[in-house]
Amino acid sequence: MRGCLRVSLLVFLTKSAILAVYANEQHGQDEVNEIFTAEDIDFSFTTEKPEETTTIKKKEPVKLNLKQGLAMNQILDTYSLTDASNELCRNHSIEFSMGMRRFESWALDMFDASSKLQSGLLLSNLFEFGNYKQCISIYTDDVENGPLRGKHCTLKVFPDTRLLKKILTFRNVSEKRWDKVKVFVEDASMAWSICVPDSCDVDDVLPHFRKLIRTLTEGLNLTVALRQINCLTAVDQAGASFSGTEVAVIGSFLIYTLLISVLTILDFRSADEKGEENKLFKIFSARRNTINIFAKSSKGPSDLDCVHGIRFLSTCYVIIGHRYLMMMFFPVINSLHIMEWILYYRSTAITGGTLCVDTFFVVSAILVSIGYSKQASKGPINWFMFYFYRYMRITPPLAIVVLWYSTLMQYFGSGPLWNDMLEVIQKPCQEYWLATIMHVQNYVHPYPLCLTQAWYLTCDMQYYYFSPIVLIPLTGDSVYGYINYIAVYLVSMGVTFYFAYINKYNGGVPVTNQLFSTKYFQHFYIAPHVRSSTYIIGLGFGHFLYKTRGRTFKISNGVAFIGWIICILTMLTSLMGCLIFFQEDHDYNRMESTIFLTLSRSSWTMGIVWMIWACVNGYGGPINYVLSLHIFKVLGRISYGMYLLHMGVQYMMSGAAKMPGYFSDFASIYAGFSDLFLMVIMGYIFTILFEAPLIQALNILIKSAENKSEVHPQVTQVVKKF
Repeated sequence: MRGCLRVSLLVFLTKSAILAVYANEQHGQDEVNEIFTAEDIDFSFTTEKPEETTTIKKKEPVKLNLKQGLAMNQILDTYSLTDASNELCRNHSIEFSMGMRRFESWALDMFDASSKLQSGLLLSNLFEFGNYKQCISIYTDDVENGPLRGKHCTLKVFPDTRLLKKILTFRNVSEKRWDKVKVFVEDASMAWSICVPDSCDVDDVLPHFRKLIRTLTEGLNLTVALRQINCLTAVDQAGASFSGTEVAVIGSFLIYTLLISVLTILDFRSADEKGEENKLFKIFSARRNTINIFAKSSKGPSDLDCVHGIRFLSTCYVIIGHRYLMMMFFPVINSLHIMEWILYYRSTAITGGTLCVDTFFVVSAILVSIGYSKQASKGPINWFMFYFYRYMRITPPLAIVVLWYSTLMQYFGSGPLWNDMLEVIQKPCQEYWLATIMHVQNYVHPYPLCLTQAWYLTCDMQYYYFSPIVLIPLTGDSVYGYINYIAVYLVSMGVTFYFAYINKYNGGVPVTNQLFSTKYFQHFYIAPHVRSSTYIIGLGFGHFLYKTRGRTFKISNGVAFIGWIICILTMLTSLMGCLIFFQEDHDYNRMESTIFLTLSRSSWTMGIVWMIWACVNGYGGPINYVLSLHIFKVLGRISYGMYLLHMGVQYMMSGAAKMPGYFSDFASIYAGFSDLFLMVIMGYIFTILFEAPLIQALNILIKSAENKSEVHPQVTQVVKKF
């Protein structure tokens, strides 16, 4: 490391001198910066005037003093690939060396755009971006070997475990805590960005810097890697021409948007006319769909109005939580501060915040159960419509977002991290899109996921498929129905306990940029058989609400107050209980972790159940008033689009970064609320373009079916997720 620091210091001093001289040259100054003496540098040009024509000979190298010359030689040994096996690359590298010695602007830009050893390494400032835009903008044809452009390459340097442990001791992380923190750092790498001529390929760049870094860090066990997707030029940024599929997608979108625009204009013109309602206007008019989004219910206030607020606030919680994850997944200059941050209680709002997904599960199950009970009381269930409506209500909007991921996402940004990001989120959609829209990817291909947040939709759809196993026996109000319900719930808890115990999972979620590749995430966190208990609670509670509709439960204010206190304490315990598993002085206890993982989600869900019950029965007070506000109904109607779109936008914003960020609660929350503002706009546009027309079309289809049959599948109208 001392060698790296020495070279960095020489680079800094020489770069300052170079820029000073270059600035004086550009401004035509006669006096030279005091860093140099008159004897050190010769700026003279030789001119000739044959036949009355002035010709300027090629500029000679700038004369440097001994120390500056030595520093320049070290710079060129570091950044010039004169030992490349590719002849053109080697020649261009020689041109770069000569350009540096002559202080030519394109060569100085190439050197300036390359990384230098950054500060903050011991705080895990590991990603040095260089200057991506500056590098790929370089172009010169004033060289002997043809036009030369800049290519930005990002090398990865991986330390061994011994070095990682040594660095962590500088942050007071003891050997004892290694097992708790290794998940945060074991895949850490230092990234170094180099600007080279575009004629140089990976096979030229990697051997040169592998040899250089190993020489400078002799005694350290480092691995140097470079991938083709991490070497980019201006041509790569512009991207290849659109494929046939992409042209078809763009053309279809433009035609569809034109249809929406024309029908909306016609709908405005015919708004005051009376007559039979035009079905095309009803389905595709942005005016009608906007009115439906903002409309108040014609049936007046409902006992379940509080669900709208719970649902939308949970969506906000998810979006802000995912913004925190993006701050952890992508380069920040203080990564090791995250390890300190998770030791504070405030961090549990994020590390324990995964419980908000269980809020979605219980709310969805309540609505399914109530809808089913209503239909069952009227007559036989139309099972085809029961499943068809649900699948069509959820899947087409999901498929549209998957199509965007698979085809056009790569055109929305660029940068050193862009291709790595696309490999994680776009490639899975290109290869496993069918598993996503068939809602089986959590079993077929759990990593990497297409549309990461879609794991929840997959689980929810699978729970819906099997909900009749609980609902049919419950509807009969027989002892068998309740015994079956209890048995299914206990089995779900037993399955969670079993998998947590045999895999020795810790009680806390592994907060790391490798989270999605962990066994915990793939086989426990997103596994439907592990997460089903909260959905089952919702099915039972929904049945209870339906059976007790119209009844008012009377309890004293004191009992209601105690109920709220127990609710709050239970939810806070479930949320904040994970903190103990991150503490250095806490020894892993297999049974303790297993019990926490088994019970925490159900206890959080019971808190949500109390909240809804109290609001329904008049004991919600100001909480019920706020949750039942009409604005939450409006926002809830666009929240499905917000949920589908938000993580892709967050990935793109982070993947297009040209410099590292800084992790802090303020920065994360600020960015999270910015995401929310943007998602409200995008969610509204997505809803009126795609989701609302689909809902209207399905409702027309159902009414048509009702006119031809005595079966009224009202359950499908109640089950509207998000």
